[in-house]
Amino acid sequence: MNAPSGFLLVDKEAGPTSRQVTETVSRLLQPEPPRRRRGQPRFRVGHAGTLDPLATGLLIVLAGAATRLQPFLQGLDKRYAATIRLGTATDSHDREGAVTARAPVAATPDDLAAALASLTGTYPQLPPLLSAIKRGGRSLHELVRAGQVVAAPASRPVRIDRLTVTARRWGETPRTGEEGHLASDGLVYEIGLDVVCGSGTYIRALARDLGTALATCAHLHALRRLEVGPFAVAEAVTLAALAAAPELAALVRPLADALPHVPAFTLDEDRAAHLRRGGQPEPDWVPLPVPALCRFLDPAGHLAAVARRDPDGGRPVLAAVFPLGAAASPEDEPCG
Repeated sequence: MNAPSGFLLVDKEAGPTSRQVTETVSRLLQPEPPRRRRGQPRFRVGHAGTLDPLATGLLIVLAGAATRLQPFLQGLDKRYAATIRLGTATDSHDREGAVTARAPVAATPDDLAAALASLTGTYPQLPPLLSAIKRGGRSLHELVRAGQVVAAPASRPVRIDRLTVTARRWGETPRTGEEGHLASDGLVYEIGLDVVCGSGTYIRALARDLGTALATCAHLHALRRLEVGPFAVAEAVTLAALAAAPELAALVRPLADALPHVPAFTLDEDRAAHLRRGGQPEPDWVPLPVPALCRFLDPAGHLAAVARRDPDGGRPVLAAVFPLGAAASPEDEPCG
């Protein structure tokens, strides 16, 4: 039996990498992978946006032909619940890194409000050196941990739409087990934040930058992803629940539901078949003005193709095709 193509909303626990989550889902979907015939595409499972091992929360896992949807999901806005600890810096900018500095925290609540305001909007953010950014085909964190001297990546503009304080511990005595990440006076200075941001924002780097804005240092102590575009962690299931599901395939969501924020147009059988053969849509299949991105469905509601607006001609141009019952094609790249 072929593994299903579609997507799953997974509530990731702390510890595993995003790739390890996709590998687990792949094994659950194909506990005994069938022998592939020559030229037969390999079943792929990937994800639409990395979560660090420290982080928990929403991870969109894509299976089979759904891996072709990764470029259209990668750039969605995100919402996080973040806990930032002030007074201690680490080499990874989160609590799993080695402590590199300790400093006093002299900021007041008014100072905190001003610092958060200065980081709201668009600002140039320097990504962490220990990150998945590629250089020469390898991730920067791999190069650093292999002992190589690596130049810092270039800063890039990020967009922060909301930074709301949800909790605060200021100058408190540490609890048992908290002794390793304290300010220089031995106390806990910590805030919880509700963060809404654009794609590509590093919350670890935001923690570092907040420390700088408060004339101290800081690191990310905990992180939970609550939303990715139209999807929420309340809809997600844990890996343990997936493993215990009697019919896992029934939990895999259809391709047509993966882009609910993208306009959809239903075609007749002939036009849908035309797209699935790689034929281009006609301009009059989409009402004017042509959207930047659109979906084409067949009469049964199955996803036939995704199209982009041609910047020159203003017409829809194929961006991805989804034959009925197809797995990912051989040239598809894994997302994980």
